[in-house]
Amino acid sequence: MKISLKSLACDALAVVLMILIGMISTRFVLPTGIFVAPWAGIVALAVLVAAGIGEALGVVIIALVVMSLTGMTDWVATVAILLTVIVLAWLVGWQLGDRTVTHQQLIFLGLVAGLLQLVLIEVGLAIAGLLFDGQLATALAYARLGLSTSVLTALLYAVLTPLLGLGTRWLWRHWVAPTNSDNENKD
Repeated sequence: MKISLKSLACDALAVVLMILIGMISTRFVLPTGIFVAPWAGIVALAVLVAAGIGEALGVVIIALVVMSLTGMTDWVATVAILLTVIVLAWLVGWQLGDRTVTHQQLIFLGLVAGLLQLVLIEVGLAIAGLLFDGQLATALAYARLGLSTSVLTALLYAVLTPLLGLGTRWLWRHWVAPTNSDNENKD
């Protein structure tokens, strides 16, 4: 397995973008702390579509470790991002193998990512509320408090995953890993 310098540079850029997006993501205050909307995962999903499963998992793990160590994200957002990337990586690897993702499949992956984010954030916030004082009413209050942010996050994932996936795949094919037929056409 040969790792190119361009590929490494793109992965580093993706990690930096995830961290920057984590800094500017929407925050709202809960009794146990501040919840940060996990918008940074969209970058990892774009890398998944363009570069593949291995690079996407590497990017998301490095970025989430840095974001967790610096306090930019909480456990709900970290788990939501990580599980979304893992599930979509499983879908891409299981369904597609070596084939590229079509436009229709990208739209489907965006919808799945949005739905996963909505469910994972709401369940995570309900668990956080349940852990706060053990009352079901508190768990439901946490889920209700985070509903607007989780719906916005789900919509952003559903819309931006296909768009950023297409853009990143184009960039990857033309700059990072051009095929031999591309090189022959330039001569």
